[in-house]
Amino acid sequence: MDGFRTSRSSAWRREYNSGVTPVPVNLDLIRSRAADIRVEMERLRAYASGPTDAFAADAEKVRAARYGLIVVVEAAAAICTHLCARLGRAPDSYPGCFAALGELGILDAGLAEKLSALARLRNLLVHGYGRVDDRRLHGLMRTGLDDLEAFLTAVGDYARRESGAQG
Repeated sequence: MDGFRTSRSSAWRREYNSGVTPVPVNLDLIRSRAADIRVEMERLRAYASGPTDAFAADAEKVRAARYGLIVVVEAAAAICTHLCARLGRAPDSYPGCFAALGELGILDAGLAEKLSALARLRNLLVHGYGRVDDRRLHGLMRTGLDDLEAFLTAVGDYARRESGAQG
């Protein structure tokens, strides 16, 4: 299916962007934001490694973890927005941006959905739409960080392919 998805995405992209010269991949932006993600993920992993109840009972750890999740999602969204823009897409939200990368074949559809969910969590944390259960937040840190690693790998692979095609 990946071969079909990539072929279909490439054909769609050629048709969608016919007559449009793609913006070059901004490797400096990708490297800088990826570094931000990795630094913050290291801190989040430290919080995720302890017991759930101890994490939830420590207000400073919870606040720091919430902030860290906001930082990683915003850094990933900066990369996402750049890649979408260079392909002529303008998503209206962070979750929509990750979904667009899935539609474009840059991310696997399942990973795009997981990152969209992480972006929705960021929206809850930033805008306070609802109460976030700190125990669930702890569990998400244990699994969601692997999704961010997969995102960085997929983006790195894409950037290398596209940079080679540009140069």
